[in-house]
Amino acid sequence: MIRCLLVQITRNSRGQSVRKEQFITGETIQIGRAAECAVLLSDARVNLHHAVIRYGADGELYIDGLDGEDLYVNESFQSHARFKPGTQVLIGPYKLVVEPDRDENDLVFSIAHTDSLQTEDAKAQKFPLTLAATRLSKRRTAWTLSWIIALMFLLLPLVQGLALEEAKWMSYLPFSEYWNVGQMSHGHRSFGAKCNSCHQGPFEAVADKACLNCHKTPRHIQDTMLHNRVFKDTRCVSCHLDHRGEIEKMNLNTQCASCHSDIKKKNGKSSRANVHDFSVDHPAFTLTIKDAKAVNGVKRVSQLDKLVSEDSGLKYSHQVHLDKEGISSPQGDTVMDCKDCHQLDEAGIRFKPLSMEKSCQQSGCHSLDFKPPVPDRPLPHGSEFKLMTTLNEYYTKAAIDEMREGTTRRCGDEPTIGNNLLERAQNCANNKVEVNTNALFRSKEGCIECHDVVEQPDNKKIPWKIRRVDITRHWMLNAQFPHAKHSTAKCIECHDKLNSKKSSDVSLPNIGKCQECHVGKQMEKGKISSSCEGCHIFHGEKNQQSDNAIKD
Repeated sequence: MIRCLLVQITRNSRGQSVRKEQFITGETIQIGRAAECAVLLSDARVNLHHAVIRYGADGELYIDGLDGEDLYVNESFQSHARFKPGTQVLIGPYKLVVEPDRDENDLVFSIAHTDSLQTEDAKAQKFPLTLAATRLSKRRTAWTLSWIIALMFLLLPLVQGLALEEAKWMSYLPFSEYWNVGQMSHGHRSFGAKCNSCHQGPFEAVADKACLNCHKTPRHIQDTMLHNRVFKDTRCVSCHLDHRGEIEKMNLNTQCASCHSDIKKKNGKSSRANVHDFSVDHPAFTLTIKDAKAVNGVKRVSQLDKLVSEDSGLKYSHQVHLDKEGISSPQGDTVMDCKDCHQLDEAGIRFKPLSMEKSCQQSGCHSLDFKPPVPDRPLPHGSEFKLMTTLNEYYTKAAIDEMREGTTRRCGDEPTIGNNLLERAQNCANNKVEVNTNALFRSKEGCIECHDVVEQPDNKKIPWKIRRVDITRHWMLNAQFPHAKHSTAKCIECHDKLNSKKSSDVSLPNIGKCQECHVGKQMEKGKISSSCEGCHIFHGEKNQQSDNAIKD
């Protein structure tokens, strides 16, 4: 067993020698570049297994070259040499020197990287350590750099800003960018290099008239008089800041609260509650519900109102369709999920409109059939006129075809009535249309299963009227909710539809449900900090899509 003390010699940044000691033991001590070597020399000029130190038969320590490699020992090449105090061995750029024994060690030797020692010494001699050694004047150097900085970053940008109209070629020079305090917002990057687009005077704040050159309708409240009263002393840049890159241009929690924390001060007639923060005092959500008697056909109702419901003219039970045991379908009992009917639109905000053809008939669960059914010929789902026209056309053609074949003596189980074949055929067709009409508009398997149907006895062409289905697609016109960003949650976690038996149920989550995950401006572990802009559309911006949803 060899007990060895290895001394590694390096140089610090000041060129001083640093010795680091390490104890190594083993039957043999391998030297090389491989990771398993006890003495690791990380240099490409060293073999993976370059040499080994071992005891000889005479009990003395020897160093041997591996794989036929000769070693440069004491200024001569040898493959096998005595490794005793004073012996010097060169392996690549490393120099091994055996030192006298101490502290009862079997072997003590040092390793130094000869290239690094020479390089550090050469650097110390070649490069001066002080400015005075370079023969440069501190004062002259400082003044020169000061003038360069003043020219590049003060005078040239100033000249470019003042002379841009006379010398348009200067707009292609980068000098104005030196004064850019931050990255422009996305909407302003197309002219971001032309500072005078917004900064119309040197060393002057951006004026509102500069904003109005592009933004022609700056009103944030539809009521002009109210807008002028609320924002009369407010400049655009008081809220809309730039040169902040991806960061929001406005600190919306603060900006919105500056008015809404004391809304009566801004508008004494306002019925809105004061709001400081979403987690502190945000009122209950207000829903927009269709009401034919109200102005514009809609009314605003607080979600705290227990009478909130939707009279859409549709009969539908989510409880039946979401039964955990499944619902009867052509494929057998099928367990349905919300996404089977509700598909997100391309924007990931709301859902695509539902239709009988795409949502109910396509799956084979629901259909409108002739009585008795006609193979591969369902009735169309649409207006009453379209339905009655289809029935009349089909049975009239069928009766005429039977008349040509002389088989119109009977109409089903009843004999035909009429003076001639054509009259009997028409009476037969009318009889079958009436049978189908009564089955569709009166039986539970017909239209009344999903619709409100009203009889029109004075209208022989269309004896029944189906109430128009009017479903609200967006309940909060002044808010936006990206459903795509909440796809990790199940629909029923927010919308309690499992126990909803009627389509009039409005199963929207209340504010308490949102506050389980979202907080306002403060930071809270496990919750998301949300700004006002995350849900609200700022004053005066018309949500055309929401308006259309109400009008549909």
